[in-house]
Amino acid sequence: MTPTPLGRALAGGVLLALVAGALFFQDLGRYPLLDPDEARHAEVAREMAEARGVHRWFLPTLDLLPYREKPAAYYWLAGLAHGALGPGEAAARSVSALAALLCVLALYAYAVPRFGVAGALGAGLVAATSVGWFALARYANLDMALTACVAAGVLCGLAWLDRPAPRRPPLAPYVAAGLGTLVKGPVAAVLILGPLALAALVRRPRPAPSELGLARGVLVACALGALLYVPVGLLDRTYVAAFAATNLRRWIAASPHAADVYYYLVWIPILLLPWTLLGGPGLVRAWHDPERRPLVVWAAFVPALLTLPRGKLATYALSALVPLALIVGPELTRTALAGPLPEDRRAIRAGGWLAAAALVAVALVTLAARAYPVTLVGRTAVAVAALGWALVIAALLRADRLAGVPLAVLGAMLTLYPVGVRSIAPAVAALHSNRDLARLAADAGPAPMIAFAIRDPSLTFYLRTPVIHTADAALVRDVFEGDGPAFLVTSRRHFEEVDAILGDRAAVWYETPRRRLYANRPRPTPDQERNGSR
Repeated sequence: MTPTPLGRALAGGVLLALVAGALFFQDLGRYPLLDPDEARHAEVAREMAEARGVHRWFLPTLDLLPYREKPAAYYWLAGLAHGALGPGEAAARSVSALAALLCVLALYAYAVPRFGVAGALGAGLVAATSVGWFALARYANLDMALTACVAAGVLCGLAWLDRPAPRRPPLAPYVAAGLGTLVKGPVAAVLILGPLALAALVRRPRPAPSELGLARGVLVACALGALLYVPVGLLDRTYVAAFAATNLRRWIAASPHAADVYYYLVWIPILLLPWTLLGGPGLVRAWHDPERRPLVVWAAFVPALLTLPRGKLATYALSALVPLALIVGPELTRTALAGPLPEDRRAIRAGGWLAAAALVAVALVTLAARAYPVTLVGRTAVAVAALGWALVIAALLRADRLAGVPLAVLGAMLTLYPVGVRSIAPAVAALHSNRDLARLAADAGPAPMIAFAIRDPSLTFYLRTPVIHTADAALVRDVFEGDGPAFLVTSRRHFEEVDAILGDRAAVWYETPRRRLYANRPRPTPDQERNGSR
């Protein structure tokens, strides 16, 4: 490893922080929370922040009922964000955005002494601009916080392995394993300690067992986990059993999100886009390089582990992008600065043409698709940006200036992401959230809200009060025949059923292609609304 001047390293870190921070934090509150996941996690955090008593710190709730799907630690962080920024979209997403930024900076810090400032910047930018990373940095769920714990633990462990023997036993990986267990459960410890164990096995010479500090480390990780799970077990034994059952259910055939064994072979390349198109040769070389082989092992371990359960989601594999970025980023930086190696030219050319074609497809789909109410200005902005960068890439390829292709792809991502957040995200989110109809109902005054045959946590989050979840036609009729106002929200597949249940009591207040809001009285006219507001 070549020493890097501290000033250059700090300048590169500041530049990376500014670019990644702008990507992750831009307009976090511009569009509503998506159902079901974003709104569910935001509502659990809001209820925890507003509750009283010891129970609220350890036993999450949803609609004021026990929520046993996830541990409480993530909701502590989200609750602090709600307290600091006020309950809303920006607060709900800020935990993921901050975790993503810290993770990118940790990746950069690890890469600087190994690949230089330029290579480390390349690694950080590849991570920050990957489709999966960018999306989850702006998404309110646990996956980015878990990835930050995993990345910190594995990177610290790999850095420890690079030290000459004899080494003092490491502590940071075990601390990260304990913290990750608080965020997501025992899988966090496996995602950290598994890659490190394999890295130690492939390393020559291997560290001595006495150097690992295994007994102390396991004790530290368990002690951190006990800070949450012991109080939970004392306060509500059923909570621990239900949480364990939720995790074990992922291993059976009837698991939610059951998927085939090749699931992650498809999804990890998608998460890494657009860099999947250009990074193939670097991955092959990294396997043959003893210094980088632990990164390949780490990238392979994540999908191998997650393939074992029947239940799978693409976002679970987010931590695999960290080693992939550390492999692909420095390789593409070298290509941009010195030109591609002779054996890489064909791959760079093919990947460049695929990237240009994908950008053209993005432009055409944006202009032609009418599923979401994106403004003409927004569609045009995205299409112009995509077509412009497609032409730049095509021109570079035709002139055989292959060194510029990675930079052009980076430029496309740094342009399209902010434009998409401003133009596309609000229209997409508006159709996958009940924010607008919830606010419309809330403005009418206190009234029961029925969620008929649906589970949309955004209703509760934006109403700031629990809703009635039911598919009982008799209950719906009883509520709507009362003297006071009442509302009902349902999905398109139940429109006809609800119309039949309510009959002439059905007054449609609001409708999207996805949801419809009914009330038991006509919606006030604009004049009535203005007079009422006075």
